[in-house]
Amino acid sequence: MKRRDLIKKLAQADAAGVWAFTAPSFSTLMGGVDPSYLKLMMKRLSDQGVLIRAARGVYVNPTARSSPADIRRGLLRFLRPREINYVSLESKLSEIGIISQITTALTCMTTGSPARFDTPWGAVEFTHTDRKIDIGADVVADAGAFEAKVRTAVRDLRRVGRNLDLIDEEILADTIAEEKHQDEQQSERA
Repeated sequence: MKRRDLIKKLAQADAAGVWAFTAPSFSTLMGGVDPSYLKLMMKRLSDQGVLIRAARGVYVNPTARSSPADIRRGLLRFLRPREINYVSLESKLSEIGIISQITTALTCMTTGSPARFDTPWGAVEFTHTDRKIDIGADVVADAGAFEAKVRTAVRDLRRVGRNLDLIDEEILADTIAEEKHQDEQQSERA
């Protein structure tokens, strides 16, 4: 395939909101590439800068306008595609000020196996959970990724037993009370 045609197909995919690819989705975009050639093709395109390798088997179109503001969060569904994943633990608690330190990795819970992925946009760390996840009560959708509610993130952090000394209990109590109040207001509107 000529480079011009490839760029055109990537632009069409971008217009449809597709900014990241797995090998099967990229093969479909290209009209069905032979599997033995597909890996070589994706590696070459990555070496040329047409695609960026985010993790094993996951590539991003660097020119895509449809990519999310936080690509690392957007990658969650590609890194663990058949599992429920949500931002939690230190990342969630740091964002809202319950933990004063900024995390280096995006910390997430997953129903899949634990793993760490070092992407060009930063590390993503998955911690396994066996808990039943109630979407809406425990986690909410935010910008294409699930995020733990405050009480869920604290429960997760306590469950894994790390960095508990970093929690500001006063801010935690205020934040949970505020979150509970917002939940009550939403249920009254419904």
